[in-house]
Amino acid sequence: MRFYDPLLFLAGHRGAIERIAATRRAWVIGAILVLSAGIARNYDHLDLLREPEWFIGPFVASAVSIVFIYLCIAGRLKLDAVGNYHRQWGTFLTLAWMTAPCAWLYGIPVESMTDIITATKWNIAFLAVVSIWRVALMTRAVAVLTGVKARRALVLILAPAAFEMMVGSVSKSMSLVQIMGGVRLPPHTELLQQASNFAAEASFWVFVIAVFACWRIKGVAVTPLDRPGTMIGTRPAIALAVASLAAWALAALPFHGKIVNRDRLDELVRDKKFAEAVAFASSKTRADFPPDHYLPPSPARRNFPLGLLDALALDGPGWLREEWTDNAVEAFSLRLGMTRETWEELLESHPAVAAGVKARAEELRARPDRNMDDSAWLRSFDRLGEPVTSPDEPGSPKPPG
Repeated sequence: MRFYDPLLFLAGHRGAIERIAATRRAWVIGAILVLSAGIARNYDHLDLLREPEWFIGPFVASAVSIVFIYLCIAGRLKLDAVGNYHRQWGTFLTLAWMTAPCAWLYGIPVESMTDIITATKWNIAFLAVVSIWRVALMTRAVAVLTGVKARRALVLILAPAAFEMMVGSVSKSMSLVQIMGGVRLPPHTELLQQASNFAAEASFWVFVIAVFACWRIKGVAVTPLDRPGTMIGTRPAIALAVASLAAWALAALPFHGKIVNRDRLDELVRDKKFAEAVAFASSKTRADFPPDHYLPPSPARRNFPLGLLDALALDGPGWLREEWTDNAVEAFSLRLGMTRETWEELLESHPAVAAGVKARAEELRARPDRNMDDSAWLRSFDRLGEPVTSPDEPGSPKPPG
């Protein structure tokens, strides 16, 4: 196996594919590349030293996914008739791991380059590119190694891959849907939900078409996926994989301290240790926390703890008061969840937050493209006795009573 074969593989190079299939220790290189992709996906939002999901998750997910796809193609290609069934599974897994560098795209810090909506669109585009790229690489590898036509390999891989995408998209969409009435989704979350719904529908039809094509396009393997283990020189390629892992680890270093601070503050807030949380946050600056993430507590949590603002002294850091006030406004703008009495208490104790909620209501009411959740939230707001517009204005809801 040559030094640059992992890179040539990403371009579907025949020689690289065959050499990887003939290298018994190629799985080591693939595993290292999976680790590098795990860092690329998570370096800016996970504590890589304390949260193992960045390296456990990719291996578990890839093992389950690849087992399913392999079982789907092995029978149709009759792989057991041309070679050792389990050894070919190992080669198939290795080839799938070799596609891990495709996920380096996720490491591009688009959140720091643009606004959250545009960044979300870029991340959705990255997901599409990576998914198509990986399917294309595995199609090319199976076609090269088994001797079947590319279109036969494509439909056999596309059917289970589309099924997995459909299940994953439906699960993601369901997790984003808010069940309670009067709950709004943040714009970027709403965009993710729309993308998940589209992916679920598109993958369903791709699955149906691919399954039908599997019966129309014939072909079985004439050679096994694995090759005789003659290419044993893996050290140069391992060195390249280790270098990529080290490069991503170095890229993650500037984020580590910020993420540790964020997690510590979030832990104090969750434990309702508001005084300690205020003291900890006050000892830092905004630059000591991840710049592209909400300062804990996130507005997405069910009940925003206004006790944080109560515990913050009048002479406390202005940036901290402004950040938490904005988060509180955002939280109430997503989920109002209060009675007239609690609204009156908010007006008295936190007028800046109440003013922000009123401003959000005005902004939302002026939008002609309000959805059902927006309208439900506005009705809940009007029931608090604080209509934003005059009830005499055309199209304005009448106050209760």
